[in-house]
Amino acid sequence: MIDPRHALVSDRAAEAWTDAFPLGNGHLGAMSFGRPGTDRLQINDSGVWRGGPHPRRSADGAHESFLAARTAALAGDLDAAEEHVRALQSGDSQMYQPYLDLRIAERADAGGVAVQRVLDLRTAVARTVLGEGPATREVLTAVSAADDVLLDVRTYPSATDLDLQVTSLHRQQVRVQAGEAGRLVLIGRLQVAAAVDPDAGGDSPAREPAAFDESVHASWALEVRSDGALEPDGDALRVRGARRLELRLVSATQFALDGALRHGDHAALEAEVVTHLEDLAARPVEELLARAEAAHRALYDRTELDLAPGAERGGGPVTTEARLVAAQQGTAGTAELADLVALLAHMGRYLLISGGRGANPPLNLQGIWNEEAVPAWFCDYTTNINLEMNYWPAGPANLLEIGEGLTTWSGRLAVQGQEVAREVYGARGWTVHHNSDRWGYAGPVGDGGNRPKWSFWPLGGAWVAITVVDLHRFGGREVPAPVRELLVGACRFVLDLLVEMPDGSLGTAPATSPENVFAVPGGAEHEVHVSTTSDLALAREALTSLIEVAALEDPALTGRARDALARIPREPILASGLIAEWSDPAFTDPEPLHRHQSHLIGLHPGTSLDPETDPERGRAARASLLARGFESTGWSLAWRICLAARLGDAELAHRFVRRFLHPVDLEPVARRVSTSDGGVYRTLLCAHPPFQIDGNFGALAGILELLLQSHRTTDAGTRRLDLLPAVPEDWPRGEARGLRARGGVVVDLAWDEEEVRATLQAPAPIAVEVRCGAATAALDLAAGESARLRLTRSRTGFGQEEERR
Repeated sequence: MIDPRHALVSDRAAEAWTDAFPLGNGHLGAMSFGRPGTDRLQINDSGVWRGGPHPRRSADGAHESFLAARTAALAGDLDAAEEHVRALQSGDSQMYQPYLDLRIAERADAGGVAVQRVLDLRTAVARTVLGEGPATREVLTAVSAADDVLLDVRTYPSATDLDLQVTSLHRQQVRVQAGEAGRLVLIGRLQVAAAVDPDAGGDSPAREPAAFDESVHASWALEVRSDGALEPDGDALRVRGARRLELRLVSATQFALDGALRHGDHAALEAEVVTHLEDLAARPVEELLARAEAAHRALYDRTELDLAPGAERGGGPVTTEARLVAAQQGTAGTAELADLVALLAHMGRYLLISGGRGANPPLNLQGIWNEEAVPAWFCDYTTNINLEMNYWPAGPANLLEIGEGLTTWSGRLAVQGQEVAREVYGARGWTVHHNSDRWGYAGPVGDGGNRPKWSFWPLGGAWVAITVVDLHRFGGREVPAPVRELLVGACRFVLDLLVEMPDGSLGTAPATSPENVFAVPGGAEHEVHVSTTSDLALAREALTSLIEVAALEDPALTGRARDALARIPREPILASGLIAEWSDPAFTDPEPLHRHQSHLIGLHPGTSLDPETDPERGRAARASLLARGFESTGWSLAWRICLAARLGDAELAHRFVRRFLHPVDLEPVARRVSTSDGGVYRTLLCAHPPFQIDGNFGALAGILELLLQSHRTTDAGTRRLDLLPAVPEDWPRGEARGLRARGGVVVDLAWDEEEVRATLQAPAPIAVEVRCGAATAALDLAAGESARLRLTRSRTGFGQEEERR
């Protein structure tokens, strides 16, 4: 039986790419279309990027240009400041690339049949059923983390003739390796054929790599098994009289985790993938599918969420499309809408596991799924919010393994970031700007003509380091030395970047607020000024984290951090009651509904703007959030869920959740007001539009923030856990199992109209303060110990039933 909280259901084949079901294991990604006639699996390998680890070169006279920009910004000469900032641009980050298209075509007419597609989030299997009764054909597709292989099994009701071909947008050669009866292997050699030219700027899609070591090489092998006859046809394959077709695809690239290319030849890569298939040859596909499911469920089953326990869910599967339409038209009941929210959360967990597990590079703007050779925003790492948002839920969702790729890559990033810090800023430590790639690009992107608002912004290193450190807070152990070193380097740069302002405070000059502009009196628009609110908030968050986790690394450095924190101004409040984004109160916002909320970073994901201890700024933050409105890009709406949750405003957060579930591709509720009219596609993939996966992860993080928050500590330094800090009225009953708090505590929750029940388990000794409404309990938990708490919904306090084991 299909559980509506854990399955996507469709009654049509995928037409658009965003209709397809995503599958993956962190290394290989696939989009399953479920088409009758000619079916398609679009495949990605996380190692297939354009370009290579080319040395990054700073613009000539970069440091002098930076100092000139600083002087101009401090003097109020904004035109000159922007001109000097543009002179810092030094190239472009590279693009994540599509890999393969696997097409299986039936020679006989297969059109006009009924289609049912189901993506089971618990098992990570996409199942397509074509036709009805005795004419039913079935397809099962999975990407195994246990064996690093894509599996596809197709059964037909009668002997069927098929054509099978693997193509690529990149230069490739395909050959057939003969096998025993009923088994053949197709082997492909592939070289990514173009790169973003860091000298010319922009994309050069027709430029071939000049040398072997300038681009990614890859090899793939596809094993085909069938009870029909297998006949090679050039670089394709014909299958005659098949009633069963079984496919196994493996892949290898020359990319190494340290960012270098493994020098070798195609023969070595071919041997790797062929050996991989041979290692799996003796295992029946049923065993491989079972191993794939077990590996997935080992992570997926850690957590459960039911926002409508006891609700009737019979009557057969309802398509995800119909559920979205009902939610938008207001015809869905409270329980149905709550189930849809739970599905959205579980979809986020599924994508996090499928796209981010293993020793692979970080999740990019589309995770590991992309079909475009020139994808939107290069499908790279956008470090002014989107990369960080990808990892916000990894800790709360009890998926700390997913942070491995970000942690490893950040070390690579810091290497180039040290060069940029030294050459451009004359600073110690490391930095990165708005965009990066698999190779760790760290400089201001562009060819000298790009707008500063999405080129110049040197606080990316601080935000990446803060994110990595926060992930490790959920482990319940000391933050490891490499992560502390990453933070130390980012803070060295921040301290050197800060400059004394005329009033004696510390600030930044020049400064931008990511992707936004301001208008000076008279109406002229500019992008560069001094001491933006986001700059100072990130500096504050980074230096505070340094003192918390690395105080013993360098006492002199942490002493500088304490001195600096005392001189960094807090978020300014305008006469309108809003948090100011810019340091000059005379500036106005030409785009008040802008998608970025960078001036609220201190509220979330930061912690320095706490409405509990600073209610005046809390009220200003809420007013600022409302001023941004309820129409925006998908990922921005997800951020707004998180911000409302930190404000403790359950109903505002729930309104953003409902708005996030707006389907952009479904009539009669889809709207095309602007490119900022975002939400989700019919598969719940986040729509900017176009597709950006960070919104899926931000929405999951926000939903979990409504149920459990752990970012605060008491005055004594004890970790504080807030249970149900912003649970909406539409979720009067619910259950959440396996949530994780900072400090490593695993929390199970159950609530109804009468009471809240919680079980806390600690992997390591920890003292915590637990709060729910006005009730408070202090617990000292030993390693492996659990405690059960019961709270009445009248919020008068915990009952006497506290149980430990």
